[in-house]
Amino acid sequence: MKRLDGYILRQLVAAFGFFVLIFTGVIWLTQAVRLIDTVVASGQSARVFAEFSALVLPQVFVIVLPLSALGAALYALDRLYAESELIVMMSAGVGPLGMLRPVAMFGALIGIATAVVMMVLVPTSGGILAARTKEIRSDLANALIVERQFLHPIDGLTLFITDTNRQGDMAGIFLNDQRDPTRPVTYSAQHAKLVREGMEARLVMLDGVAISPGAGGDQLTAVRFDQFVFDLSDLIKEDDTRVQRPSEYPVIALVAPTDAMLAGGHYSRGDFVSEGHYKITMPLLAMIYPMIALVTLLAGGYRRSGFAKRVVVAIAVAALLQVLLFTSRSQVQERPELWPLMYLPVLVGAAYVAALLLRLSRPRRVRGAPA
Repeated sequence: MKRLDGYILRQLVAAFGFFVLIFTGVIWLTQAVRLIDTVVASGQSARVFAEFSALVLPQVFVIVLPLSALGAALYALDRLYAESELIVMMSAGVGPLGMLRPVAMFGALIGIATAVVMMVLVPTSGGILAARTKEIRSDLANALIVERQFLHPIDGLTLFITDTNRQGDMAGIFLNDQRDPTRPVTYSAQHAKLVREGMEARLVMLDGVAISPGAGGDQLTAVRFDQFVFDLSDLIKEDDTRVQRPSEYPVIALVAPTDAMLAGGHYSRGDFVSEGHYKITMPLLAMIYPMIALVTLLAGGYRRSGFAKRVVVAIAVAALLQVLLFTSRSQVQERPELWPLMYLPVLVGAAYVAALLLRLSRPRRVRGAPA
């Protein structure tokens, strides 16, 4: 029996690896757009982009692991069922509980992996990512002195530099300031130099012109200057008291937030409590998903026409549990005392598996046979 369990487990793990690659690529692309904006706007290299991508991966795995577990279980079990391998196993005396054992082992592995990602990797990577983002934004020289790129260091400010050198001298400057929508100004200068002292930074532009719309809005006003100093101090304001997000705290601290955690006022008690119980319930759901796939496929018996309908049912049940989890989490964010609601999806999923397993374990009577 151990050999049979190992065979089913290997099929599940192989399919899981395939789905992890597919889902990671798809979901990571949604995060890469934001990373590209951050890296390009600050003028960083491809190495920084790769570093940021690695730090974002734990957050991607929170979504990928449960999805891949469900997809792998449906794919592997459907293939074993369609090729009559599960039929042969049942004919040899392997009951539903015997089928469930390797699937439950696979689910336990997924649950442990999800818990490690959510409780260890996400807090660690989130803190490092926030620190690196702050470091890059405060590195004004590297962020601004970049040739032939339109940079957006902050909202409403666009900078283009034609040429630079190692001493920080710049040539061919274009600067568009729309931080005040009612008074946009465009600067163009032949030369410029960045001057920084402590927490103050200034861009000194030489031989240029400042263009702004007139009072009526239908004319432009141009003012030529030999030297103009543009204040960039807002770009390097440091915030030494960065507020940690709830996902960066350990579970023990989240389920019972202290007064120090609530002192900043950025996050409420419900935000911390809901995040703490989410880190517990999500791995439990990830563990149940493969078992939902198994009992759903076995529930209708063998059919030559295929098992597409049962695959849809299993996906629908998993989606319903996930929606129920998100709904209960939003309720706990508003009312922390309702935190037991977040375990309702786990109980519903376990009841679904137990009910179908009990039905499968009952001996079926043949039509026409005496009771």
